[in-house]
Amino acid sequence: MNKFFLISGIAVTVLLASCGEKPSEEVAEDVTVEALKDTTPVTVNEETKFKFDFAIANIPSPVGSVNELSGWGVDYNNGLLVDPKKPITASNEFSKAIALGIYNIDMAYAMVNNKGEDVLKYMKTVVKSSDELGLKGAVDQMVGKRAEKNLGNKDSLLTILDEIFVKSDAYLRTNERVYTASAVFAGSWVESLYLTCKIAESVQDPAVKEKAYKHLWDQRFYLKNLTDLLNDYKEKKECAALNEELKKIHADIDAIKDPKNMKEAEFKMISEKIYALRTSLMK
Repeated sequence: MNKFFLISGIAVTVLLASCGEKPSEEVAEDVTVEALKDTTPVTVNEETKFKFDFAIANIPSPVGSVNELSGWGVDYNNGLLVDPKKPITASNEFSKAIALGIYNIDMAYAMVNNKGEDVLKYMKTVVKSSDELGLKGAVDQMVGKRAEKNLGNKDSLLTILDEIFVKSDAYLRTNERVYTASAVFAGSWVESLYLTCKIAESVQDPAVKEKAYKHLWDQRFYLKNLTDLLNDYKEKKECAALNEELKKIHADIDAIKDPKNMKEAEFKMISEKIYALRTSLMK
């Protein structure tokens, strides 16, 4: 199944309509583009590409995780999210890709809570960030057609939104593009877990709180796959620094041998490290 970093102008208008907002003409004009044929020569390292595909296939969808949070009975709080208008001093492609992954998750959080005004804000930022990474021209218009056919079906629209995080084989033609895709996914993973931990702090129902603790404990499986993928880029300083922090979080979670042993103290200790990492990524 083809997967995309970005969705087309038609999809943008449909997504906003699904959240109860009338899309502005500005949004439609800004992002409606024709798909261009990518003529970049294929030079990707097959082993790296395999690790990328394996990691993505074996890590739960960040959008799916965020969608699950909407059923925990905690009110929407956009104060948890990154301000889409705040300038981010990203000095390289890696930092920009991380930020894009974070913005995508914040947009998904607004969407699952039917906050169309916030979806619009993040959509504009996602489009701008994608354009800066050179991804805007890679949009396939079929995504928009799929959105048209699923008007009013939030689950289907979330599936389309989920496909922002990875690109199809047609895009992953070079090692640098796989690197960008990996950074986007890493950013989305950190943000989805950040929101999980923040929302779990507000949960009063012991059964739901236990579910949140179990969710964090389960991340040891998926985080190992992500760190293995990022290991292929250990020569890149910014990626190596991120991976070291992810490995520390993985070690703390992995040290807990049974989810029943994930108590409030352990949860707080691990979540604080996730908060600190997320803060460092958004400077």
